[in-house]
Amino acid sequence: MRKKNNNKGIVVFLAFIIYFIAIYPQYQLSPLSYLIIPEFKLTAVQFSGIFTAAMISGIFLSLFAGLLSDKIGIKKSISIGVIISTVAIVLRIFSNDYTTLMLSMAFAGIVSTFMNSNIAKYLGAWYSNEKLGSMAGLAMAGSSVGMAVGMSTSAFFPSVKTAFSFAAVLTGIIAAVWLVFGRDKEKEPDNGKEMSRVSIIKGLKVVVKNRQIWFIGTCLMFLMGANISVSAFLPLALQVSRGITPKAAGVVASTLMIGALAGSVLGPVICRKMGNTRMFLVICGAAGALGAAGAWLLPSGIIMIAGLFITGFLFSSMLPILISLPISIPEIGQDYAGTAGGFAATLQLLGCVLIPTYIITPIAGMNYHLLMVLAGASALASATCAFFIYRRT
Repeated sequence: MRKKNNNKGIVVFLAFIIYFIAIYPQYQLSPLSYLIIPEFKLTAVQFSGIFTAAMISGIFLSLFAGLLSDKIGIKKSISIGVIISTVAIVLRIFSNDYTTLMLSMAFAGIVSTFMNSNIAKYLGAWYSNEKLGSMAGLAMAGSSVGMAVGMSTSAFFPSVKTAFSFAAVLTGIIAAVWLVFGRDKEKEPDNGKEMSRVSIIKGLKVVVKNRQIWFIGTCLMFLMGANISVSAFLPLALQVSRGITPKAAGVVASTLMIGALAGSVLGPVICRKMGNTRMFLVICGAAGALGAAGAWLLPSGIIMIAGLFITGFLFSSMLPILISLPISIPEIGQDYAGTAGGFAATLQLLGCVLIPTYIITPIAGMNYHLLMVLAGASALASATCAFFIYRRT
């Protein structure tokens, strides 16, 4: 029994470090924006595009990643993403213009795509549905730690190339750990039945016809549109509109990520105690909308920090719950969890890229007050979609 529990702990830890390294290189960009924008001669829209480039692969590959894991297993599927992204992060060191930086960030995001598509299936093989949300929250806390570390420390590197080199070394180490210790669990933990290898066409039909998957995916789309918009421009907004120095702005903005870390871990627990998933998601989305629009305008000091912490907490409380929901839908279950996760992740990543880069930034430009209000509107749309998720899920 102790060995079985140790194996479960290793599974969550491996997911945690993959989530960490999937997001850390991206969140180096925001606090370094005051160096990157002039060095690479970028416009605000181009910088937003580079920041969200890591999500582009998710639009095209999330469904493929889920289908692939249903066919060949989770370890092999995620390992493909780990290797490609590691190579991309190494090559990012040598980027010298908009195009090369954009491409390196786009390929760097593949590991996140493969992990997001398969996290419910990966953990669902080891944990019951009742514990899945909490375990997914613990694993996804790696993203929040990666965001917080990237946001709070990157401005202290002496140059962009030094920061990128550090990320490459760290990514290589974590990739090696995954490749050595990552593993599949080929039997259901409760009944011992082997996990089936399902038909791709059948899996797609089941998933696409399920209305709940559409509601979950759309909710994720608007949630991530809001989250990425705030995260990408918060340090710059604090510098330009609030007169905070770059290093201090990075530290203050990191409280958003620290709140996200707490939300990833505690949000699913609070939701389970509350006993109403749908209402919990609606409340978090609506309150998070207010935080996105106004927390950065609160008086400097502890009040602003508290506001940003709460906003990050609310957004990240929703994420692990939404991602873990598909496997609990009776029509989906373990067999179609990869495909369903990939489909929902496709919509999620569409929100990450399209909403910040092609909707909010072109409308707001360098008007950070308007930008944050539009991010809040996206969060409110997520809360509205959450209202239509069945309470039983």
